[in-house]
Amino acid sequence: IIYYYYILFLLHKSLLMLSTAQTVSASCPVVMTPSRVVVQYGDAFTVECNSTTDQKEGMGWESNYKGTGLVEADHVPLNIEKVDRWAIQSQCYVNLNNGTQCSKSLPITVYMNFRLWYRNYGFECAVANVAPVKKVLVTWIKDNNSTVKECLTEESNEKPGNCRSDFTLSAQKTDNGGTLMCEAKFDFGPMGPNLQPIRSPVMDLQVLCKYFDHVSKFSSDVTMHSTNGKLTLDCTAQGNPTPQYHWQVPQPTQEKVGSGPILDLKGPFPGTYNCTAANSQGSSVKQFVITDAPSKIIPSISFLRIVYSCIMPFHTVPHQEALPELLQEYYSPCFLY
Repeated sequence: IIYYYYILFLLHKSLLMLSTAQTVSASCPVVMTPSRVVVQYGDAFTVECNSTTDQKEGMGWESNYKGTGLVEADHVPLNIEKVDRWAIQSQCYVNLNNGTQCSKSLPITVYMNFRLWYRNYGFECAVANVAPVKKVLVTWIKDNNSTVKECLTEESNEKPGNCRSDFTLSAQKTDNGGTLMCEAKFDFGPMGPNLQPIRSPVMDLQVLCKYFDHVSKFSSDVTMHSTNGKLTLDCTAQGNPTPQYHWQVPQPTQEKVGSGPILDLKGPFPGTYNCTAANSQGSSVKQFVITDAPSKIIPSISFLRIVYSCIMPFHTVPHQEALPELLQEYYSPCFLY
């Protein structure tokens, strides 16, 4: 019977401590500075956690990435010298004198910075376990164009070794739908055997672009049909994915507005006409200011933008021994205004 009541006592004490811990957690006596982190991939950050109570045994950082353990102090820093993962969960905790523990989570956002169109994207063709390494040439094949490069190596003997070849690609909208691969072969000279080259799998290039070239086409953007009293505004834009269009026009012409790039008008014409072309990469606005139409049409340059934005989501080719392998840098979307 005594043993039974002892178990009930322990159970009651545990429930009491759990209830107390939950209450304390709602108002945990810790302050984090800063209270949240937005950090670029590869950068460093530091967060200071301070305790606002002296009724504690210690405090520390619990994290899936470089925690601190329990420290007997009033403040504990979380120092991350280089962020090399995307999901980081960290929380500052304090062990109180009453046997409870509470904590506060630190929101951490890791981002990759923008890359601009025409920024070089680096690729590497890795050739493994070949001999002699110094006789290997690598040909980079982009669409129908080829570039021959040496296969770089640090090997100095004739035993099997590894080599690599680097290639840079400038992201442009015309690269969308293209292909890239590397080809490795031995070059033994005119007297040596002509062995068949080994090719890597083909990498399909996808370039998402926000490219609205309104300014360069002023002469053809606006077409007047003076013979029948009609006016045509052309807001055609280029982009990948294909842009969608939205027109904002003076109130009397609302019923004539469609969702395409061409707007056909019938008089009266005067007023301001705004066309927005947009896709998943962004948007651009073109404005037509029409006065005394159809004799004068003034596209307002001050409201126009040329916007370029490209991202290149590539897929890494699996490594195969003695076969070329395509590797690429990390990528991220970009905007250039």
